[in-house]
Amino acid sequence: MSSTTMTTIQDQLILFGYPTWMILGNIGNIFIIMIFMRYRYNACSTYILNLAIMDNLYLTFLSLTQIIPFSYKNITIYALAYCKIRFYLTNIFGQVAKTMLVLSCIDRFMITSDRASLRRFSTYKRAKFLIFSSIICWLLICIHVPIMITIVDGQCGMFGVYATIYNVYTIIFFSLIPSIMIGIFGYLTYRNMRHIRNRIQPSEHNVNNVIKRRDRELMVIIISEAFVYVVTAMPYTLVMIEMITSRYALPNKSFQYLQIELFIFNISFLLLFLNNAAPFYIYLITSKSFRRDFKQLIFNFYQKIVKQPTVPVAFITNQSLAQRDTRV
Repeated sequence: MSSTTMTTIQDQLILFGYPTWMILGNIGNIFIIMIFMRYRYNACSTYILNLAIMDNLYLTFLSLTQIIPFSYKNITIYALAYCKIRFYLTNIFGQVAKTMLVLSCIDRFMITSDRASLRRFSTYKRAKFLIFSSIICWLLICIHVPIMITIVDGQCGMFGVYATIYNVYTIIFFSLIPSIMIGIFGYLTYRNMRHIRNRIQPSEHNVNNVIKRRDRELMVIIISEAFVYVVTAMPYTLVMIEMITSRYALPNKSFQYLQIELFIFNISFLLLFLNNAAPFYIYLITSKSFRRDFKQLIFNFYQKIVKQPTVPVAFITNQSLAQRDTRV
């Protein structure tokens, strides 16, 4: 593949890929927000609600900064401020979104635990505290970004030693830690669900069939989220590791090598970006109950238009989670 062809494909991916993920992701996340807004006093629903909000902010802000051209040739105060704020906000939105996903997985582990002390920890009040704390923490942790980001030769980015430090920071906090945490608590939740099914008594046939179905579909959603995140994050991690090692192993890279490296990096980042647009479609594909509740939501909109009584929407986690959730 020639350099011209790679550049053309890369430009087309940026021009059409980011807006596509932004539109589809924002639409899907809005539906998630509308469904979970009814049950925002449930801890797990609160995490997922905030996850959808942060995903929308991340998708919108990053997409606009990618597709709207901005010139850094003239280093003005405005250009420098835009350069710093652009990276700072995308870091915060992305990191808070990943934290919400991890917290929701931890919460699902706690509410399926047979230990009452863990189940009691899953409350709306603690969820609000953890959400607020995570936002404050990432505002402080990411402060190095606007301090160190600068403009050099018309390019906004990281340079020198900080470029390596930032790449390591990205690998650890964007990919490795979230993937490991999601994998661990996804497995623990799956194990708890197996214990719940083993405790079911035949005499409770009608009620426990509902519990089985809801727990099974919740398990599918957890595994699906974890799987999609790992799949979309791993290529980006591998590319970043290659870029760090090759920077020192191959200090004099050829122009073609740099173009190929940049091409693969942009594809892997676009794949990682897909993760923020995927949750609604993951739920829609893997869960019959979510599809049914989504159809009911659309039907309720229609009823409002024709001014007919609406039917309450009950997401799959509402009853199964709320039974173990202590509202504070």
